[in-house]
Amino acid sequence: MSNSRRSLMDVNIKCSCKGNNLDKLLQPNILSLLVNKNLHGYVLIQELEAKNVFKGEKIDKAGIYRTLKNLEAQGLVSSEWNIEDVGAAKKVYKITASGKECLKTWIQTLEDYKKTIEAIIEDAKEVLNQNSSL
Repeated sequence: MSNSRRSLMDVNIKCSCKGNNLDKLLQPNILSLLVNKNLHGYVLIQELEAKNVFKGEKIDKAGIYRTLKNLEAQGLVSSEWNIEDVGAAKKVYKITASGKECLKTWIQTLEDYKKTIEAIIEDAKEVLNQNSSL
């Protein structure tokens, strides 16, 4: 198989049409998990994997920690070291009041996206149905 054909296949595998670029949805997912309980990174990653937002693919753990660092820098989460448990100290993340407000904004934004996506789907179906006889 030629290199150009192989790279075209790689692009198709990662095509956004397959939902493979949902990284920006990490923020609302992380914030929503932290509303109910404070979590350290490893458990947070396990919970994100269980939500199946990433279609069973391995989550970029370093990316999760970068996102947590960014959320903390924005004041949306805070953290503290838990040294009471057995074993190594763990950094535990907690949503802040600003983080809860941000999550409320995310909910509205996602609702707006949902309406737009539904309209795109309906338009695409209509166009395909009109052109199915071609």
